[in-house]
Amino acid sequence: MKNVFKRCVKVITLFDTIQETNIDSAFIKDNIPEYRNLSDGAFKRSFERDKALLKEVGFNLEYENDKWSLKDGYKLEGTSIVAEIKQHSNIDFEKFNNTYSIIKKYLSPHFELEQNLKIIPKLSIASKEKRRVSFTYNKKLRKVYPLGLRYHNGIWYLGAEDQKVVKTFKISDINELKIGTKGDLHNKKYKEFTFTWEANSKELSLEISVNNDLHNIYKNILIFQESNSIHDNEFKKFNMKTKDHHGLIKYLLLVKPELLKISKQDKEILLGVVDGFKS
Repeated sequence: MKNVFKRCVKVITLFDTIQETNIDSAFIKDNIPEYRNLSDGAFKRSFERDKALLKEVGFNLEYENDKWSLKDGYKLEGTSIVAEIKQHSNIDFEKFNNTYSIIKKYLSPHFELEQNLKIIPKLSIASKEKRRVSFTYNKKLRKVYPLGLRYHNGIWYLGAEDQKVVKTFKISDINELKIGTKGDLHNKKYKEFTFTWEANSKELSLEISVNNDLHNIYKNILIFQESNSIHDNEFKKFNMKTKDHHGLIKYLLLVKPELLKISKQDKEILLGVVDGFKS
């Protein structure tokens, strides 16, 4: 991962400076030094990884192969919408960006947005603004303070305080949701409670060293406590404690740590979770 971000920046710069409508892969390979000396196979693999990373941050490299076009090749797309929004003074770009972040985090494109999941953005905003909400759950009216959302084993859950007791609610069973108009009704924070399945989960401890940029991209997919952090321009080394076993596995797969120290007992717990994914 040493040069991946440098390559991505140079890819974006290349498309910004070249006036061609479409750029073919051979031109890209010849004009970016990090690609130039790679074999065709190695270049293809590196370019595909870089395209995937660029897509994560909003830059889509689409290949156009129109029979009416004089030249086929890649075209950089996905950034004009943001540029257009910034040009309109009547649009609150910060609010738009926050809304986009919520949707991107909670409404993953890997599952279908069903009717009962459309309440997730509303619950997320109510949680952030510390409002009270009401809904029917198993035919009973509930009035709660939402504290956070979690996607676990293919199911969405709401963590909320119900009559001074923190409880876990299955999103698909929530109906007739209403959001209160008053905000800042409590001082509780997301990290101060655990979901039902986390209450019985063992806290895992590990020492880890990861790429700084990858950590910043993926750190929000799990809940953890950090200590003894040391970092430079490229890597971040720190101690982590977490009960979010599923989130930890996803995080480790995505960041591909340079160093990972974990006890044998904790490792066996994670292996058990992985076996659960397979079943």
